Amino acid sequence: MRPFYNGKYDRVFKAVFCDESNPNMLKVFLEKLLNIEITEIYFLKQELELSDIRERKKIVDLLVKVKENYIHIELNSSNQSYLHIRNFCYFANIISRNTRKGKQYNKEIQFIHIDLSYGIKGKEARSEYQIRDEVGSLYIKNVKIIEYNMDRIMEYWYTADRKKIEEYKYLIMLGLDRETLREFVKGDTYMETYQKKVEELNNEEIYIPWITPEEDEEFILNTEKDISFKEGKQESKMEIAKNLLISGVDIQIIQKVTGLTQEQICG
Repeated sequence: MRPFYNGKYDRVFKAVFCDESNPNMLKVFLEKLLNIEITEIYFLKQELELSDIRERKKIVDLLVKVKENYIHIELNSSNQSYLHIRNFCYFANIISRNTRKGKQYNKEIQFIHIDLSYGIKGKEARSEYQIRDEVGSLYIKNVKIIEYNMDRIMEYWYTADRKKIEEYKYLIMLGLDRETLREFVKGDTYMETYQKKVEELNNEEIYIPWITPEEDEEFILNTEKDISFKEGKQESKMEIAKNLLISGVDIQIIQKVTGLTQEQICG
């Protein structure tokens, strides 16, 4: 039997909630998570701009603008030590590039980062973070980080905690298997739409992953190692080019030796 890929998988999550042709899926999802009313959603470019040629490409899972609020979501299917740092760097990039308004800093814009995290141990279902001092005074009022412990939320389903299931049903649906999901969504038009979309994606070859989750973890690890190696080589080339340039070596010779472009050498 072919495996069922639910909303816990990055590709499925993005296909459902980053669909600009059907913004209602994300609208209702965010309204439930943030307890706000949303009239319009603007989908923003997921690839963030780089400020340095040595920076790695930054692609966020989901980035939208709602009124004056920027909402950034990352789906973390496993608990890796670097994820909080990486996600915060993405978030800080978004804040930095969207705070300035003319020649002033706009203090009215709200920035909200949401982590949907699997594999967290011992934390509450929902944790909220802001930058405060030791007595609780806010340092920055318009920045908020919310993390949902998806494993704890799934426990509510397994223990049949009806009150919590109702509170977190739109998150619980992401982690359910095919048959359970079909039963769970009955009577809720929004969740039924979600379930049908996920079923459609599982029937489309383009969205069916060709590797198991275990293989995916191995691929990610190997890719990270490869990227680190290549970045190390790139930094070495940049250092060589810099020293040659200082020594007065012709730039065309430096290009030939290092393989770098003129813009990279002189940038």
